[in-house]
Amino acid sequence: MNEHEFQLMQLADSFFPSGMFGLSGGMESFVKSDRVRNGNDILSFIRQQIKFQIVPCDCAVLVAVMKAAKKGDIAGAVAADNKYYSMKLVREVRIASSRSGRQLLRTLLHMANNKFARKFYAKVEAKESAGTYPACLAVTAGALGIPEKSSLRMMLYSYCVSVVGSAVRLAVISHIEGQSILAQLTGDVNSAKAGSNVANLWQLAPLSEILQMQHEQDDSRMFIT
Repeated sequence: MNEHEFQLMQLADSFFPSGMFGLSGGMESFVKSDRVRNGNDILSFIRQQIKFQIVPCDCAVLVAVMKAAKKGDIAGAVAADNKYYSMKLVREVRIASSRSGRQLLRTLLHMANNKFARKFYAKVEAKESAGTYPACLAVTAGALGIPEKSSLRMMLYSYCVSVVGSAVRLAVISHIEGQSILAQLTGDVNSAKAGSNVANLWQLAPLSEILQMQHEQDDSRMFIT
C-alpha cells in the first residue's frame, strides 16, 4: 500500500468531520423543481456539474493551492482561496464551503504538525482568507502527503457521493441504484484534469445557481445546499 492511501481513505470517508454529509450540491432544489426524477437524471446532473463547474473551478483551486503549498507560497494560496469564494454567487454555498473548509483545517491540526497548514489556518482565523473547502482540502492533502492526482480524484469522488447520497435520502433512487451511478462516473473522475492558473478560473451553471438561490428561501429543506 502506498504511504498516502490510508490518509486518502480517511479524508474520503463520510466519517471524517468535514460537514459534506449535509450538502446536496444543488440536488435537493432540482428534485423539488421536478427537474430530476430518476437515476439517469442524476447521472446527467453530476456530469454537467463536473464539466461546467467542479473541474474548471473547484478542482482548479485545489490544484493551485496544492502547488502554492509545495512552494510555501501563502499569498498564492490565499489569493486562490478568496478568488473561489468571490465566484460563488449563492450565499449558502459560500458559507457552507467556508464552514466545511475551516472544519477540515481544524481537524488537520489535530492530525499533523504542518507549518504551512498552521500559517494558512492563521490567515483564515484572521479573516484574511475565506477558508473554502477546495483550498483547505488542498492544504490538508498536501500536509498528509497525498499526491495532486489522488487529491483531485478524492474531491470529485466526495462530490459525487454527496450528490448521490442526497438523492437516496430524497427517495429518488435506492442505495443500490446509487452505487450503479457512482460506478458509471468512474471514467469521469479518473480522466478529470484541472489547470492551476487562478486567472483562468471559470464556471457556467446558471440554472443550478438560480435554483440554489431559491433553495435559500425555502422554509422546508433537508440539506444546507
